[in-house]
Amino acid sequence: MNPLPVPKDSRTQGAGKLIITVASSTNAGESTLIIVVDDDASVANSTCRLIRSLGMQAEAFFSGADLLHSGRATEASCVILDVRMPNLNGLQLQRRLTEIRSSIPVIFFSAHAGKEEEDQALRSGAVAFLRKPVHRHDLLRVIRMALEKAS
Repeated sequence: MNPLPVPKDSRTQGAGKLIITVASSTNAGESTLIIVVDDDASVANSTCRLIRSLGMQAEAFFSGADLLHSGRATEASCVILDVRMPNLNGLQLQRRLTEIRSSIPVIFFSAHAGKEEEDQALRSGAVAFLRKPVHRHDLLRVIRMALEKAS
């Protein structure tokens, strides 16, 4: 009896996160996990779709607390953070992630952050700081740069 085919991707939405998992294969890119943290669900979801189009896994969290409570930060190849989020902002989350795993590449993106926040993020080790709306090619270039830095 033949097993059922594995779907190309599966999506689930739970408390505070959307998980998009690409079916496993021998391609190393597909074992790459990019985590997106943004309190704007439409931005998080569209960013995950873009990342998935590259053959990588993407997980979206709608708050920093949700990511920290999930335990998934240690598995991430790269984390993309919005700067301005309620409760735990992106800069605070970046510090917490560094405490968990100092080598995790972080990319920031924001529509409203000031120059001071951008400078602080970069001084704290962010790979890049992008302004929303982020052009698809810019985001992909920066993700590749972050993954090269991590390897």
